[in-house]
Amino acid sequence: MTKATINIRRAEASDWETIINIFNEAVAAGIATDESKPITVADREEWFAQFDDRHPLWVVDSDGKVSGWCALEYFSTHPAYTDTAEIAIYIHHGAHRQGLGRRLLAFADQQIKEELHFKTVVAYIYERNQASQGLFKQSGFEYWGHLPAIAKVAGEYRELKIYGKNYPSVRV
Repeated sequence: MTKATINIRRAEASDWETIINIFNEAVAAGIATDESKPITVADREEWFAQFDDRHPLWVVDSDGKVSGWCALEYFSTHPAYTDTAEIAIYIHHGAHRQGLGRRLLAFADQQIKEELHFKTVVAYIYERNQASQGLFKQSGFEYWGHLPAIAKVAGEYRELKIYGKNYPSVRV
């Protein structure tokens, strides 16, 4: 068996449908998103438009097929939060447990340290999503707290756990 070739790159418009399809897998699973029904690329045009050189959207491909994505989103548009980003990672269901999430998070970590220079990165993870909580903990994120019954998804209130990481070498 040959080892897959893994590549991480900036997402392009041609990746958007795949990104949405991967997200919709999480919607169907019911543990990882705020959505209770599938979304479309048109639903997320503004979301795609927010990404820029400091707040990138990356995809990971395995042998040329996009299998996951990682977004460094604006934490807030207020200038006080310029050096803070929110991170999200989604992996295609068929590619779970292949280390792609770990590779994406390590890549994002390296980019934050070397190029993007965020001081703080925050991840919001639903309490049911044990796999993501484990991934972020293993990658040096700390549990910072929770927001109980904060989101109503599919008719029930859910808790968000907050994980964060501070980067001491931020450029001032």
